[in-house]
Amino acid sequence: MINVIVSLVGYYCASLLIDHKLYGRKMMQQVGFLMCFVMFVIPAFHYHYYTQPMNIHAFQAMYFLSSFFNQFGPNSVTFLVAGEVFPTPIRATAHGISACIGKAGALLASVLYNYIDTQTKFYVVPWFGLLGMVLTFFFLPDTTGLDLKEQERRWVCIRDGRESEYHGVAVHPTHLSWWERFRGVHKTYDPAQDMKDKIEDIRREWEVKEQEKAELEVNGNPAALSDLDDDDVFTDRDDEKAKKGGPASGGIFSSNNVNEKTGDVHNESGNETVNGSDSSAKS
Repeated sequence: MINVIVSLVGYYCASLLIDHKLYGRKMMQQVGFLMCFVMFVIPAFHYHYYTQPMNIHAFQAMYFLSSFFNQFGPNSVTFLVAGEVFPTPIRATAHGISACIGKAGALLASVLYNYIDTQTKFYVVPWFGLLGMVLTFFFLPDTTGLDLKEQERRWVCIRDGRESEYHGVAVHPTHLSWWERFRGVHKTYDPAQDMKDKIEDIRREWEVKEQEKAELEVNGNPAALSDLDDDDVFTDRDDEKAKKGGPASGGIFSSNNVNEKTGDVHNESGNETVNGSDSSAKS
């Protein structure tokens, strides 16, 4: 029961700090792996000492601490990071493979434990925690605070063979692994150039939509064209008004234009409606 409570505390602590820029995913996983290594390697080499009745409480405390840092570490981070570091087209598959490898490790331990004694288990287990910490330090990028859309922009450049042309925040040293920094990936980081690239991306997207609209006009499909126009001009402000039950401007193609300061509505016929009532009725 105590172990369950300690594990829950670790899990909720992880939920509070996993997005914090001063701690985040990578640090949490490294500390979790390291503490699990420490809490198992100590009793491995002093097993008989900690199994004595007068020292059993210290043994239990180390076990509870390992449960805490297991939740406040790998158990909370591994499944989350696996859903962030891979490109979108293969993200689900790669996440599944990562989970499969984790389950294979759990299966291996379950089979192996049937053939070794308790002290030998403590000799075997800690080194996997140390290995996990080393792999995390050298090869895991830190996605804390990184927008997945921004990371996908980088992946698009990599898939197109244009890795050096990406200059955004995804290659900032803060978000890169040690191995990527060693390879000099961070040297392409250039916020000013990235802003120009984003503007160019928006321009290309606009040109594609305009081309689609032109093709729809040629093909005589007004319904699809109307849908495309609505997607282009509907704004977040309209969405907020709709949620509040107020009138939406409908964008530049709307038949009603709203004066936001006065609340007056002018329709195509030229009649004015004030606060939902006809102006002629008011007069």
